[in-house]
Amino acid sequence: MADSNTQAASLKPEQILEIVIRRRWIIIIPLCIFLTLGLAYTLTVSKIYEASTTILIQPQKVPTGYVRSIVSTDNQQRINTISKLILSRTNLEKVIKEFGLYQDENAKNMYLEDKILNMREKISVRQNSTQRGGTEAFSITFFYKDNPELVKNIVNKLATFFMDENLKARESQAIGTSEFLESELAKIKKKLEDREQALASYRSKYLGGLPDELETNLRTLDRLQLQHTDALNSLRDMQNAAARLKSQISRIKEMAQNNTNATIQQDGTIIESPALTITEQQYELEKRQLDSLLLKYTKKHPEVRKLTKSVEKLKSKIEDEKKEKEKENIVNNDETADGTSAAPPTNNVLFQHEYNLKQLEKEIVNIQTNIREIKKSTQVYQKRVEDTPKREQELQSIQRDYNNIRESYNSLLARRLEAELAVNMEKKQKGEQFRIIDYARTPERPISPDVRKLFMFSIAISLGIGGGIIFLLEFLNPAIRSEDQIETGLGLPILASIPPLSQPGDNVKRWIERTAFSIISFYALTILLFFVVLNAKGIDKTVDFIKTYINI
Repeated sequence: MADSNTQAASLKPEQILEIVIRRRWIIIIPLCIFLTLGLAYTLTVSKIYEASTTILIQPQKVPTGYVRSIVSTDNQQRINTISKLILSRTNLEKVIKEFGLYQDENAKNMYLEDKILNMREKISVRQNSTQRGGTEAFSITFFYKDNPELVKNIVNKLATFFMDENLKARESQAIGTSEFLESELAKIKKKLEDREQALASYRSKYLGGLPDELETNLRTLDRLQLQHTDALNSLRDMQNAAARLKSQISRIKEMAQNNTNATIQQDGTIIESPALTITEQQYELEKRQLDSLLLKYTKKHPEVRKLTKSVEKLKSKIEDEKKEKEKENIVNNDETADGTSAAPPTNNVLFQHEYNLKQLEKEIVNIQTNIREIKKSTQVYQKRVEDTPKREQELQSIQRDYNNIRESYNSLLARRLEAELAVNMEKKQKGEQFRIIDYARTPERPISPDVRKLFMFSIAISLGIGGGIIFLLEFLNPAIRSEDQIETGLGLPILASIPPLSQPGDNVKRWIERTAFSIISFYALTILLFFVVLNAKGIDKTVDFIKTYINI
């Protein structure tokens, strides 16, 4: 063994070449066998084709500053969701039936669940790590055997499914969000209407006593107090006038009983200061009220203007009464001059005084009624002013709830309008969507079998087996092959060498051996060239070319 290791370590290139030539059959025969097996496997095994398509995730076309999308899921999550829908049992079963997959003898006996599982393993969805101009993309890949056109159609079908499902998912999510906002808006609207009704009912119930009417109530209360004061003054004046009339009536009656002519002058009038008429008394009363108001307000004040008009009317009425009275006096004087007896003046004066007294008493009753009404109104307005802090607190509580609900309603209303815009955008396909940028093409080269790998594997295994056999034959065989082995191994000098002796038939054997080796070498070279052509042109094109050539 030591000699063998020494021999292996001392091999020279020419010795290796001599071994290769001498053991050429051990190299060429395994090479031909495994190349033939590899080629046969390549041509007979089922070819698997793969096709893929690239889908671009295109951002929405409408600027987000105008319409914001309400689809909140990110791209990776949406792709994963759609992938699960596409790879579901129902969808894959439709694809299998539509394209007639798994119809060969080996697959007919497969259960449908196994077919779906096998097809799911053949489909892959991969998101690209790079981005085009900041826009993401992903690819769909599918592989199947023997039919490249079918593989292309299935990939395009899956891409169409992805685009359709994406549109449906986005539209469904947008519509779902819009419907949710619509339902919530209806609830908030009902609450808002209830609070509005409660606020309106409260304002209607306490109308006149609300906080924003406090200033008006205070002014009204001041005006009522002023009216109450004026009414008391008028009542006092009326009562004094009535007392004077009563006193005058009593004196006239007393004078009439004692001496009728004692108080009558030559013209028939009684020596007494005439009493004021009702109109004159009312004029004097309202004149004093007007003077009192002018001390506080200007002439443009509503009460001043109203009272001014009333005073002017009373003054005009007094002047008319005076004219009427003068006419009556002229008629009486004429009748007296004609010798006609006139009515006793005392009775006329007494009648006038009693009539004026009755009018004063009616006015006193009216003023007292007015005073009571003023007191009632004053109590009402005082109650409103006193309850204003309480009403303000209650109203603030109702108003606060109303404002909060109204803000929520306005916010939901704005979001609902945005959601409707987003839904219309999704329906018109103006939002983010998938767009196929690379449609699947019919694959020309199968991914399995791999001609290059089979070629390299066939050569490697054949050379490995041939080299192993040569190693066993050369280094485990103790035969002496060279002169150096004699001198080194045995330590004997070589005196002479005898060449191999030729025998009859050696030339024929060498010719036959060379011819056979040439044929086998040519066969191996042909197989090698065939592998090169298969790798360069593809299996299908090469086989189609050979079939066409044979038919010709």
